[in-house]
Amino acid sequence: MTDTTDDIAEGISFQAFEDDCRLLGSLLHDVLLRELGPRFIHLLERIAILAQSAVNMRSAGMEDMAAVVEKQLEAELAAMSLEDSLCLARAFSHHLNLMSIADTYHRVRKSRNLADLSKSCDDTFDKLIQSGVPPEELYDTVCKQEVEIVLTAHPTQINRRTLQYKHIRIAHLLEFNERPDLSHEDKEILIEDLVREITSIWQTDELRRYKPTPVDEAKAGLHIVEQSLWKAIPHYLRRVSNALKKHTGKPLPLTCTPIKFGSWMGGDRDGNPNVTRDVSMLSRWMAIDLYIRELDSLSFELSIKRCSEKLTNLASDILLKESASEDLKASTWNQTGPQNSVKLQHSLALPAQLPSGADLPSCTECNDGESQIRMSKLPWNPNHKMVINLTEKT
Repeated sequence: MTDTTDDIAEGISFQAFEDDCRLLGSLLHDVLLRELGPRFIHLLERIAILAQSAVNMRSAGMEDMAAVVEKQLEAELAAMSLEDSLCLARAFSHHLNLMSIADTYHRVRKSRNLADLSKSCDDTFDKLIQSGVPPEELYDTVCKQEVEIVLTAHPTQINRRTLQYKHIRIAHLLEFNERPDLSHEDKEILIEDLVREITSIWQTDELRRYKPTPVDEAKAGLHIVEQSLWKAIPHYLRRVSNALKKHTGKPLPLTCTPIKFGSWMGGDRDGNPNVTRDVSMLSRWMAIDLYIRELDSLSFELSIKRCSEKLTNLASDILLKESASEDLKASTWNQTGPQNSVKLQHSLALPAQLPSGADLPSCTECNDGESQIRMSKLPWNPNHKMVINLTEKT
């Protein structure tokens, strides 16, 4: 690609960015007009004009005139009522958030045109091979890599998950708006969806009104895993595996786990009496739910009725090991007697019930208050086999 075509692509990209900013700003203006009336809109526009004028004058070197405009701006802000000041601050805050969403999506849009981005692993491995690194050494080194992502609770993170979900939804709508096959009716529906999201954002309290508990911190960390890492990490490892196969002839082994997860969120047990076993149970429950979703999807994907002899033998070995394990548990039960049944129940690998108040995060529903999901108890049969259905929609 030449410099000229690069400039053209960049110009098109910035035009789309400006269109997104103009669209979101216009919709926010309409929402504020409907919610607060024309008097507030006039006040908002006047403050914005004064502030922008002062910035432009200082940029042009007109310091004296900028100082006069700034004094007028200070006087008008000081004369405002507390209610108007609060609404004004919220309006500018939401405007900046919407512009930030447009800017983030603009970066995603630009990255799609960068050919090197999707080949970053490929290019890196190619440079290593060209510099004299033997393919076998490259393969062994990559397979031995270990990276652990540890989540921590950030004390300054005040954004509620409710608003985070709405911001993600707006970004998805901006992406949908770029489809070339959208009909006029589709565009009208899209605008209605954007108006609904922006209205909901305006009517939502931006601040938490209570101190997060350790369970709340754990839920926030699980939300990050579910929404981002759970899909992004496998996608990245597939790119690494494909690039590795291209340059060494061998993909990543299925048993290779170069990226692992850890979390301090909700697990700081240095004397905090609020950190209980409920946090650990919630994390385990969430992990179980994610795995079961994948297994459920895999059961539909693997509709094949035949398999190799190697797979048949492997399945038979697993069943034999499970049978031996169940026999051992039954033998232990008979030896210990009913008086120690509580200990055996605690030795089970999975929790039988979600702790009270620790609702399971969902990728499709967000709730900072009461959960929209009702937890089902996990019944256990005499052989301690888990019933797959974990949740029931209400």
